[in-house]
Amino acid sequence: MNENPGHVMEVGEGGRIHLPKEVMKALGVGPGNQIKIEIRGDLVSIARHQVRDPFAEAAKKKTPGLKELMAQQEARRKETAKEFDKRIQEKHEVRPEDREDFWR
Repeated sequence: MNENPGHVMEVGEGGRIHLPKEVMKALGVGPGNQIKIEIRGDLVSIARHQVRDPFAEAAKKKTPGLKELMAQQEARRKETAKEFDKRIQEKHEVRPEDREDFWR
């Protein structure tokens, strides 16, 4: 029976421990990587923490081409012109404080 005796480590200042090379190699971690520590009763497990790449989803998205960007801009321009024309047609209320002589 091939039994792994494990590693006995001394806890340093601030609760620090030094992971042996064999443990780091088994976890596939190196300096700068993150590990996840889980506590289950009297047992503590250490595993590699997989960090989600914040740019991965952005890299998967299709970048719009020039024609698509121009079409989007034209659609926004038409919508804005339509909204402007609609608001121009509305009857606006003139309040007393809007008159020039009110403040004199």
